Amino acid sequence: MVYFSAEHLALANQALRETFGQCSIAWQAIPHWDTGDPGQINVANGLMGASAGFLSLAPPPSPPPPPTALLTVAEAIAPTPDALLTGVMAATETLANNFDTDVLNACYKAPTAPNLVPIPASAGTNPQDLQKALINSRVLVENTGYRAPSCLITNTVGLLYLNQLANGYYNILQQTLAAANINSLYRFDIDGGSTQKKARMVLIGRRRRIAQGAAPEASPGEEPVDLACSVLPSLEVDGETSSGGIQLSPRIRYATRITDATGLVALKE
Repeated sequence: MVYFSAEHLALANQALRETFGQCSIAWQAIPHWDTGDPGQINVANGLMGASAGFLSLAPPPSPPPPPTALLTVAEAIAPTPDALLTGVMAATETLANNFDTDVLNACYKAPTAPNLVPIPASAGTNPQDLQKALINSRVLVENTGYRAPSCLITNTVGLLYLNQLANGYYNILQQTLAAANINSLYRFDIDGGSTQKKARMVLIGRRRRIAQGAAPEASPGEEPVDLACSVLPSLEVDGETSSGGIQLSPRIRYATRITDATGLVALKE
């Protein structure tokens, strides 16, 4: 850490937080809260009765090597932090992707019947069938009290279905989202390890209206899923490597708390 001034580290952490917030869909779409204890390793799962228990606070699982930034000593002690910021932001993008993969797939896998809605094979050519599946999903979350406009996360195939052209020129997106009471839409490779050729979607119910990207300002306790964070997105200076470089790691410690799976709907083609 002696290689970096306090000012440079502050700038790097600011860039990391902004980059993470811009890159992570889960951070934008799901409310989070700070446990207030960076050393905490477990957090209550938010469930009641026999289902009550604890979740481990941990970094997102990632394939090796973990996201890191590696700087030379010359880059570390440079009077301007350009190399530092470039390395940190690149590693943060990887961290955000690993984070989203873990959180969003957990949301997709949580619902059980009847909150598993099939997307008809005809949905790719028939907008009415797609709209019916989304309206049925809306009904499921509204019947359990989540009546504010919902959030929809879909993969690329699903996004193509949502952006069909009716009569050759009229995009169905806005009308389809309005019918299903959806005000927030994101694209991510949900269930990407299983398929890239079929539509996958997860609908997140809301008790309060949350605008696109505004989940960090929302109250987490009211929503069906939230993120408990013991360490918010920040930078760790690991030290020198065997080759003489300086290694830095973006980090976050969190748990995905699905407190009410009836507020989530998984749609699968």
